Formats: sequence, structure tokens, C-alpha cells
Amino acid sequence: MADAHPEGRGLFHRITGGVTERVVGVIDPDIVLEQVDVNAVLDRIDADALLARVDMNALLARVDVNALLDRIEPDDLLDRVDPDRLLARVDVAALLARVDPNELMARVDVAALLARVDPDELVARIDPDALMGRIDINALLDRVDLNALLAKVDVEALLADVDLEALVRRSGVPELVAESTNQLAGSALDLVRRQLVALDVVIDRIINRLLRRDLDAQPIGPPLLLAHDDGALDDRRRMSVSGHYAGPVTRGVSAAADVAIITTSYTLGVAGLAFLSGIFFGSSLTDLSGQGPLALGALALWAFVYSFGSHAVAGRTLGKGIVGIRVVGADGSPLTVRQALVRTLAFPFSALLFGIGFLMILVQREHRALHDLVAGTVSVYDWGERSAEMPGPLSAFLARQST
Repeated sequence: MADAHPEGRGLFHRITGGVTERVVGVIDPDIVLEQVDVNAVLDRIDADALLARVDMNALLARVDVNALLDRIEPDDLLDRVDPDRLLARVDVAALLARVDPNELMARVDVAALLARVDPDELVARIDPDALMGRIDINALLDRVDLNALLAKVDVEALLADVDLEALVRRSGVPELVAESTNQLAGSALDLVRRQLVALDVVIDRIINRLLRRDLDAQPIGPPLLLAHDDGALDDRRRMSVSGHYAGPVTRGVSAAADVAIITTSYTLGVAGLAFLSGIFFGSSLTDLSGQGPLALGALALWAFVYSFGSHAVAGRTLGKGIVGIRVVGADGSPLTVRQALVRTLAFPFSALLFGIGFLMILVQREHRALHDLVAGTVSVYDWGERSAEMPGPLSAFLARQST
């Protein structure tokens, strides 16, 4: 619809425009702004509508970025950054996907990197147990070419630096050999001793039957030595005879061994003295090596010293030690020096009247000779730390007889 008064409307606009220009020219903006309630104005502004009408491209085009960054304080900015929230928003997989490892390694100066590494500190931080726990030994050995490895080993140079003597000593081989030798010798000696014990037992049973003695009533050893002896079989089915009265065969063999030791040692001693006297004095001791009274007296003196000294110190001579017997008091107490002296002095009297003093060992219940009765001593089986035993078959036979 057309305007009915176009001329009047144009006149009105001219009048109001002129008035507005006069008013604006007269009004002081500062006075006007002082009268404006900024908060009320902002409350009436539609921020979304305002931003929608802003041309962001034109706005950013007019921003001087360098001047803006110059006005930013980096420290204040970093202080306001929450690293945890920032890292939580980083997509690590996407970040790594955009990294080219080859290009990254190509730009790394390995020599400079290693030069900054402290090997001692690095090794100190390694846990050997954890490291070894993660190693697959089987897989590692499967990848090793043993032939190639051994081919590169200089055995001669390797052995040249090895102290074989110290290595052998530390390995314990000498002790092992010595122990094995001792065990072998001990086993062989025990075998001989068991056979002697068996002969003693057999002869003793024969004599007791001939004399019509009650076998169960026969004493087997001194009371003190039998206090802990139950006569039971050991794990190898051998009956123990430790502390039992030694029989005639074992005692006879020990006496023969002592006679051989006395004569041999006397002969060697006289030969040594003759050699030394020939060197220092120009004459030999021929009287001691002959058959005269002086030689017999010297031999008897040496036999006395050997027997008395051995019994007084150890309760046995070397011959008795070999066959495994020991001389003790009649009740099983250790041999005293007085008993050793009396026994040694009385020993020759056992040989009188065709050796009747020695024959008493066969018929006397405790197998005591004349010199044992005089000195109040007995001879018993004693193999030291090992238990004196009878052979297995004889032990089994006696066990059956006792049941």
C-alpha cells in the first residue's frame, strides 16, 4: 500500500535528523556513559546472537599474532596447565602411529647418546635375578653353535693360566682318594678281623661242648663294656661282638704280629745303630746283632719297652690294634699303668711248662692267660669307631640257635 503522505514523511525525517545532529553535537559522551548501567546493558545483550554476527575470519585477520604472543607470559600459562588432564586427552596410539621410527632413529646421534650414558650407574640399576629370570636358557642354548664356539677356544692358552694343583686341592680329590683308600683298607681289615672272630667263636663253642658247659651261662664280656650291648643284629645282619672276650685265634695272631714287629724293629734299629757307629766311631755294634747274651738281653729289653709302653699308653700293642683287640681291667675299666707293668712282667711266666699259661686261653671261661690272671686284665674285641662284628652267615646261625 502506497504511502499517503510521502512529502510529509520526508519533511519529518529531515527535521528529526537535524535535531539529532544538534543534540549529539551538544551532548558530552562521558556524561552519557556515566549515566549508563553497563551491567544492565550486558544483561540485555544476547551473547550467542552477538557472536553469530561476528566474522571470525575477518576478526583473526586483524589480530597481530606476534604482538599477542609477546604479551603472553609462558610461566603463568604453564602454571595454569593441568599435566594430568592434558596427558589424559593425548591419544598415544594415534601419536605413535604418526611417528616414523626409521626417520626418528636416523636423526639420533647414537655415539653422542652413548657418550652421555654412565655404564656403572646403568649396571648398578640392573636386577640380575630379574634379568636371568626373563632369559629362556633353552632357547639361548639352541641358538649357540657349540662346535663353532669350541673351535674358537684356545685350550692351551686356557690351561696355561690354570693352577691345576690348586684346582685339584680345591676339588677335594686328594681327600676323596684318601678317604676311599682308608675305607677300602678298613673294609679289607674288617674282613680279616671277622674271619678271626668267627674262628674264635667256633673254637670256643667246641671247647665248651667238650667241657660240657652250658653255653647260655658263659660270660661274654666285662660288665662295664656290656652295659649298652644288646647283642642285636645290625642292618647287614651281622652280630656285634664289641666288648666281648677275645678268643684264642685272634689273640694268637696278635701275639705273632707283635713278635714279628718286635724282631723286625729290633733288627732295623740295630742295623741303624751299627751304620751310625761305623760313620762316627769307625766300629760297628756287632755284639747287638749276634746271638750272644748281650744281644738277647737287648732284644728282651726292647720287647719289654714295646709291650709295656704300648699297653700303658693305648691299652694295646700294634699287633693287637691290627686284629682289633684291647686289654682292659677285669671289670671293663681302662687299663692302668700298674696293670700294664704287672702284665708285661708276668708275660714270660705264661710260656713256662710248655706254654701252659697260654693254653689257659682255650679253657678259661674269660679266655684269660696266666699273665691276665696275675694282672687282673682281660682282652676284648675293640675295632675303634667301628663295631666289631661276626660274619653274616655265622651271625644268622647263632641267631637261629638262640631262638
